[in-house]
Amino acid sequence: MTTSQLTSRGAAGPAEPEARSTPPAAPPEPYRARRRLRLRLTGPGLLGARAALAVLLLAALCATAVIGAVTVRGDTSRLRTTVSERAAVAAQLRFALADLDAQHADTLAPGMSADGSGAYVGNQLEALITAQQRRTEVSDALRQLSGDSAHSDQVGALLDGLSRYDDLSGRAAFVDEQSPDRLAGHPPAVTVAMNAQAGAVMTQTLLPTADKLAADYRQQAGRAAAKVHTDTRRWIAVVGALGAAALLFLLWWQRELARAYRRLLSPPLVAATAAVLAVCLAGTVALSSGAGAAGTADSQGLRPWSRLAEAGAVAAQAAAAESRWFVQGDDLGRSDAARYTALTKRLDTLLAPDGYATAAERPAYEDVLTRYRRFRADDTALRRLKDAGRTDEAAVLLTTVGRGDIAFDFWDFATTLDQLAARRLDDFAHHAGDARGALGGWPAVPAGALGAAAALVLLAVRPRLAEYR
Repeated sequence: MTTSQLTSRGAAGPAEPEARSTPPAAPPEPYRARRRLRLRLTGPGLLGARAALAVLLLAALCATAVIGAVTVRGDTSRLRTTVSERAAVAAQLRFALADLDAQHADTLAPGMSADGSGAYVGNQLEALITAQQRRTEVSDALRQLSGDSAHSDQVGALLDGLSRYDDLSGRAAFVDEQSPDRLAGHPPAVTVAMNAQAGAVMTQTLLPTADKLAADYRQQAGRAAAKVHTDTRRWIAVVGALGAAALLFLLWWQRELARAYRRLLSPPLVAATAAVLAVCLAGTVALSSGAGAAGTADSQGLRPWSRLAEAGAVAAQAAAAESRWFVQGDDLGRSDAARYTALTKRLDTLLAPDGYATAAERPAYEDVLTRYRRFRADDTALRRLKDAGRTDEAAVLLTTVGRGDIAFDFWDFATTLDQLAARRLDDFAHHAGDARGALGGWPAVPAGALGAAAALVLLAVRPRLAEYR
């Protein structure tokens, strides 16, 4: 062996142990998925969870039934209040204002006979008494409506306009009283001018404001009636859905208990299921009955009454236009004559019973129409006498209270119309009361029944839990 070979082996010798001293790299650990915690309820835990779920479903159903009943009853109460305490009062206000204007004009028609006999022609006292009554009715209606803050501006405008109207009509009457010997149908020119100004305040300010106020309340009543329908159907759907969920769960749980514990039925759970079924059926029937009664109140009470109340106000405005035309003459009264024609055309439509009167109600509508035709015939006679220059006879026809006279025949027509409207309003109140009465005993009924059902659920799991002790 050569010296170079020994040298190379000696140099390589120390390197081998160094290479062997380096440990090999550890292999990577295989991926292990994390274990998810699973909560497995068995025995008492499972029973408790199912009982808690059943109680929650019953509580939700109870809350829904109670809130639904309270909501629908509140909607019905608001509907009745809106009609009886707002819309009806506003309609009476319109009639009283228009008839007040007619009576003030009528007080200027009577006077001394033109034949020189010194006889007094016409009846002023009846017009004065009726005007005083109407003024009291106007004040009372405004007092009742003043509590509605939402329409305080309109009520304030009516009060302001009424003060101006009272001032002008009062001054017109005062000037007229200074000429006690004037001829019938010919008040002083100053009186006619002041009366025309008062009429302008009535027709341009008071009646339009009262019309808008009455229209607002009619629309409010219509919205309230629609809300009763909408809320009732909504709560029927919610109560039905929750009731179905509670029933299905209780029936399924009854089946599971029978399979797991070898029991045919759990009597408390059967009673709880029956209570839920009873509440669902009773709630659906009660809410449906309430919705039906509310719909009847709207179609057979509110809508016909609104139409007849509108007709009463329009009739009073027509009578006022007629009286003012007679007092003011052809020049100043030309616009009142045109107004009378337009108002009577509107009355012909409002008084038509088609679509609003049942077969049993039609005779009452025909009776109103018969009396309305008498009033129209009297007006035709009045204009014929006025055109012929027979002013004394015309003043008697306008103001005397007797069959065939305008004052009586209009009173007869307006009173009969008001009685028919009052019957329709009574029908509305009756059906609205039925809608509220359909939920009589609620919310006590669902609260009591479903509270007992929850107690029965807890009673049903008690003997099963006792088996684990």
